[in-house]
Amino acid sequence: MQDETRQNVEPRHMGSSPATWLLYALLFVGLSAAGFAALSVVFDGPPPRFDARLVQPTAIASILLFLLVYFASDGLRLFFVLRTIGSRVKIREIFPLVFINFLFSNITPLATGGGFAQVWYLQRHGVSVGASAAATSIRTILAMLMIFIAAPAFQFLHPDASNSEIARITMQSLSGFSGLYLVGFILVLRRPFWMATLIGTLLGLACRLRLIGEERKDQGVSTVRRETAEFASGFSRFVGGSRRDAAAAVISTLVFLVTLFAFPALLLELLDYDVDWMTVIGTMSVVTFLMYFAPTPGGAGLAELAFAGFMASQMAPADLLLVVFAWRFLVIYLGMGIGMVVSAYVLRPRTGTG
Repeated sequence: MQDETRQNVEPRHMGSSPATWLLYALLFVGLSAAGFAALSVVFDGPPPRFDARLVQPTAIASILLFLLVYFASDGLRLFFVLRTIGSRVKIREIFPLVFINFLFSNITPLATGGGFAQVWYLQRHGVSVGASAAATSIRTILAMLMIFIAAPAFQFLHPDASNSEIARITMQSLSGFSGLYLVGFILVLRRPFWMATLIGTLLGLACRLRLIGEERKDQGVSTVRRETAEFASGFSRFVGGSRRDAAAAVISTLVFLVTLFAFPALLLELLDYDVDWMTVIGTMSVVTFLMYFAPTPGGAGLAELAFAGFMASQMAPADLLLVVFAWRFLVIYLGMGIGMVVSAYVLRPRTGTG
């Protein structure tokens, strides 16, 4: 009954209020423009300039190869998670979801729209609400676990990777955040009732302080208990599923993240810099870690500033804005653009008789 209710609600949520989606799009564009404007002021650099080295045949071939691996591994990691928990979908049905997720997760604050879009799409291809919600959550958690381990590890192994004092302080504080996250993750998996009780206690305190009402507190407690139990159950199904598919999901996630982190190194290489790829990949793991906490759609504005703060020392000031724009274009803007076309086709209302 619960799944049937959500099946009726979620399509309406996705298809309603075009003005809201337009507002999100304008917010994303505005914040992105503000981010680049802030970079010009803070780093006193010229506007992004065209560089022919990025459109040479060998450069285009390298970029296209990276994009192919980037998008393919993104789709494969969800495909293998679904197989691990026992849901069978055709691989050709997964890849439109890659670009749908790019659009909706980046255009909404805190990626809130991505979950709705993915669950709705998978429902239309025969995957239950519970399985699709578990699969998308597990895919996200696998990536977060890798990032939340890689970022502090890089900070520990390369404490002087950035010349910026703010960047160094930020990197040094990551271990604490990662530790808290990992503890919370383990509690949700091993003792979901403990986490639900803790959050319920906090909601009860907020109710006594009249910050929220009694009804909202009860709804919150019920939601937390249900979601923590469902997540723990879904992850248990993943761990207890096919080891081959689980390993493939982990490997696909690793390939996706390494490719994501390596894009700036590729751009610098194409601009004839002497690049330490491991340093760039490690630095980008930290930047991506910070973007998980960005409240803006797709990290717009904050992503550009974080990238520049950590990467500015690795390139000439004249190239900074060009590299930032090229990086955002390849890893975000391009996928969102394709997602607009794919979403308009795939998510259109179904028509038929009977």
